[in-house]
Amino acid sequence: MTQFFSPADAGFQPKRKFRFLVTFSNLGLDTQYMVTKAAKPSFELTNVTEHRILNHSFKFPGIVKWNDIDVTLIDAIEPNVGSKFYNVLRNMGYVQPKNIDNLAAGITKVQANAALGQVVIKQLDAGGFEVPVPSDASNVGDSPASGAKYYEEWTLKNAFLKSCKFGDALDYTSEDIVTVDIGITYDYATYVPYPAGLNL
Repeated sequence: MTQFFSPADAGFQPKRKFRFLVTFSNLGLDTQYMVTKAAKPSFELTNVTEHRILNHSFKFPGIVKWNDIDVTLIDAIEPNVGSKFYNVLRNMGYVQPKNIDNLAAGITKVQANAALGQVVIKQLDAGGFEVPVPSDASNVGDSPASGAKYYEEWTLKNAFLKSCKFGDALDYTSEDIVTVDIGITYDYATYVPYPAGLNL
């Protein structure tokens, strides 16, 4: 009887949910270690049309629509992630309506894309880090890690901030960490798989 995981399957490695990185190119801050949760891109075919002939039904695809994603980051006093995303809103073109002249200000797609920058989601290798051993190294512990490998990379094209929630209700009875929840919309996503892994 064949085993489910035989010695031949020793190289099998599932992708793990907790091994990922998310980067924003224009925040002026390395937020990779602040992200706690991120959705992967997804798409759907909208307006599927059905054509019926006698006793049969035939379906035809509509257009491809990429769904928005949500990302959760922890907030801190320094770096202040909430402040960073409030500034994203301002850089998108939002102006507080303090006077009649400010009412004419608006948000454009060009400004919105530039404010957030390029958003990249990387799925990391489940194997962790590779630590090279230099030929002249007497102490392996002094050898720097070459970097984590990743097996796939998603890039959100023309992404911009759709929503931002600066944490849940403050509560004297809770010691939870404050989080910033953002919604990102985009035109489409590119996917690059790296079956053999690739150094960051």
